[in-house]
Amino acid sequence: MSPADRRSLGRLASATGAVAAFAWGGYGAVTHAIPKFHVYDGYRMLLWAAIALLLTAPVAWRLPRERGLVAIGVAAAIGCWLPIVYSAFRYHLSLVARLRGAWAVAGGDIVGIAMPVGAVLAWLAIREHAAGRPE
Repeated sequence: MSPADRRSLGRLASATGAVAAFAWGGYGAVTHAIPKFHVYDGYRMLLWAAIALLLTAPVAWRLPRERGLVAIGVAAAIGCWLPIVYSAFRYHLSLVARLRGAWAVAGGDIVGIAMPVGAVLAWLAIREHAAGRPE
């Protein structure tokens, strides 16, 4: 198998994993929403993570591939949990209790893991690594 075929196969595997992770996060957001009590933490986590990624991607694109990968993963994780922290401070709740509630009841356990993993896999699929070419 030639190196070009291996790179293509690796990018395809990364893209497939990213789609699966994003679908898993979306499924977790939908299934853990509680409309009766207006609990939509999973949706908020998805939205804020997407906004964080949109703000970080132009900066991360200029960085070397490995540093950009870290920046994208950290931005997705921070963006994912920021709405939970914001709502804890806004409604004067205990931060630990709010994080536990989002993790155990509102789908934070699925969305909080799936979004950073999906973002990193998508970044691996998009950014190609060329050993001989300076970045």
